[in-house]
Amino acid sequence: MPKASKKKQRKAEDFKKVKLKVGKKKAPPTNATDTSFTSKSIVLTGQSITADKSAELTNSRNLTLKNVLTQLRHYSAATRKDAVSGLADFLSLHPEVLGTELGSIIDGTVKLIVDNEPVVRKGLLRLYTNTLPDI
Repeated sequence: MPKASKKKQRKAEDFKKVKLKVGKKKAPPTNATDTSFTSKSIVLTGQSITADKSAELTNSRNLTLKNVLTQLRHYSAATRKDAVSGLADFLSLHPEVLGTELGSIIDGTVKLIVDNEPVVRKGLLRLYTNTLPDI
C-alpha cells in the first residue's frame, strides 16, 4: 500500500498548481522557447566598386594596374584571361606606364607563360607581341 501512495504523491507534484505571489511576475513556463535574437552589421572597408578612382589611372573597366596584376594570380582561368586582356587595355590607354611599371608587369605576367589553360597563354602571347615591340 505505501508504494501506491508514493506514486500518487509524485503525480500530484507534476500537476500541482503554482500559486502566484503578490507583486511577483508570472513565471515563464518550463517549456518556453527563447525567441530573442541579436544581429551584427558587416562593414566592408575599401570596396573597389565604391572607391573614387578619378585620380588614378584605370582601364575601360575601371580597374587600376594593381587590381589587374592581382587578378593575374587568380585561381580561375577565365579571370586570368580577363586580367591579361585588361592589362592590354590598360597599356593601350596609358602607354607611359610601361616605362615606369615594366618590372611589376613582367613579374606578374611571366608566371602565365606556363599556365595550364591555352586561352590564357594565347592572350599573354598577344599581349607580348603587341606591347613588347614598343619597348
